[in-house]
Amino acid sequence: MSRGIAWAIVAALLAACGGSGEAPPGQQCLPSCAFKACGDDGCGGVCGSCPGGYQCAVGQCVAGTVDSDADTTSGAPDTSSPVGPSDSDQDLVDDRFDNCVGVYNPDQADADGDHRGDPCDNDIDGDGVDNVIDCAPTNKAISQDAAERCGDGIDNNCDGVTDGEDSADCTDYFVDGDRDGAGATATKRCLCAPEGDHRVLVAGDCDDADTLISPLVAERCNGQDDNCNLLVDEGCDDDGDGYCDAALALVGTPAVCPNGGGDCYDYSALVSPAMVEIPGDGLDNDCDGIAQGDGGGTPIEPSCAGVCTGSTVDAMLCGMEMCYPDNLLSASIASPTGDNVTGYWTALAHWGAANNDLVPYAGASYAILGTGLWSATDHEGLPSFTNGVSDPYSTSGEQMFDAVELRLILRAPAGATGFSLDYIFMSAEYEEFIGSQYNDKFYIVLKAPQTTANQKKIINFTNCSNPGAYHDFMLDGQPWCYIAINTAFSEPCTNVQTNINGTWHQCPYGSSTGWLSTSWPIQPNEQFELTFHIHDTADDVWDSHVVIDNFRWEGGSFEAGTISHH
Repeated sequence: MSRGIAWAIVAALLAACGGSGEAPPGQQCLPSCAFKACGDDGCGGVCGSCPGGYQCAVGQCVAGTVDSDADTTSGAPDTSSPVGPSDSDQDLVDDRFDNCVGVYNPDQADADGDHRGDPCDNDIDGDGVDNVIDCAPTNKAISQDAAERCGDGIDNNCDGVTDGEDSADCTDYFVDGDRDGAGATATKRCLCAPEGDHRVLVAGDCDDADTLISPLVAERCNGQDDNCNLLVDEGCDDDGDGYCDAALALVGTPAVCPNGGGDCYDYSALVSPAMVEIPGDGLDNDCDGIAQGDGGGTPIEPSCAGVCTGSTVDAMLCGMEMCYPDNLLSASIASPTGDNVTGYWTALAHWGAANNDLVPYAGASYAILGTGLWSATDHEGLPSFTNGVSDPYSTSGEQMFDAVELRLILRAPAGATGFSLDYIFMSAEYEEFIGSQYNDKFYIVLKAPQTTANQKKIINFTNCSNPGAYHDFMLDGQPWCYIAINTAFSEPCTNVQTNINGTWHQCPYGSSTGWLSTSWPIQPNEQFELTFHIHDTADDVWDSHVVIDNFRWEGGSFEAGTISHH
């Protein structure tokens, strides 16, 4: 609609009221405050009011003294307005529609679109700062009240400095005195770009004069806090047998490991260089690099045939080495949330870059389950929050989305005492959601009449990465986390040990737990249900996937629980 037509319509409405506050005989008066901030609405009412220090001048609030023929009362009817058309400033715009009455402004310029003409507007750019004191009265992005912004080349807050320190979107930089990639927290400056010695983005270096001490280095068994997490020699002897973990560097004879190093399985006190080898339990009990055989018994080996890749249930089972015709009774894949999960699961010979660490542990392939398309190049979709259902294992009532389950009915072999499998959990939710309840989860759920009293039990859980901020449940007075980004095995992008390049979960877009192994007891000949379940938590974006491989039956003694291959 043109401005002229709009004015004609408003004029007609005003004319209907006669301009005197009364409607002509037989007609209903239609009030109008179009383009007015104050004054008469044409039907005996009032259009708005003027703040202190301003007066009403034919429909507009202006500062100071106004002409004697204008209404000088705040919000009172403009009784001095002429009944017919009037153009007091001779700019060919009727006073009733002029956005700056009394000032010649035929172009009706209104930079901030507030229906107050620029010559009458004490804040032309609408930034809340009066033109008189605004250092850039025509630029809304610049004023004394604006926040300084990085990278736009503008002195947004009029302090004479462009892209200054502590700008609204600045980045914390630290001084790295020993050039190990991390700086002391106390040296922080929030800058738009590196400046002088303030160049590193990682803080928390508790000894910035020693390159061997930094939050970016791995803990060593040496009696001191190498990684600046306020703990000394953590992880050196998790099973408390006096032997240091063989995977950690050993310096001297620290108090935590009086018996030395070489513990090849630091999650069980039954495994160390001091132990005697136990035939048939599948473990290298004495850490000499050799796990002896099963003492003359017959090993239970899978018998996989056919195609072990592709998006079929048979291919998934073959990829996991779950080929036991006498022990696998049924298998199915479904979505508990009712989602279309086509493309969310498959069996692959290798996922991602050819030189990454996602090589099958057994056989020529493995199974993949996910909350989105494994073949995508980014996290899948936008938030839609449909098909959400309550997570039955959550104590805080989170909803789950995009859930996928591989459900198996198995019968344990007569000589089996348990089972094990290997897997790696990857997520695009690393690292911003660590320590929160908003993270996807991977459950291995066991339901067995004898082993779990016919109750569903999640058997894959670990220590939490930040138990003070988040845990899933308490057991024996200790907080525990299900397999998700909150587990203690999760690999931060500052210390990645497992190469998952080519999967789009790689840093900095995500990360993983590294390869894990879960073992759990089962009774011989027991028929049980085993479910592999993954879901999005609280939303349906930032997808996660799990690679599952090398299912195997255990015989004899073994340590139940979840451990890292590292």
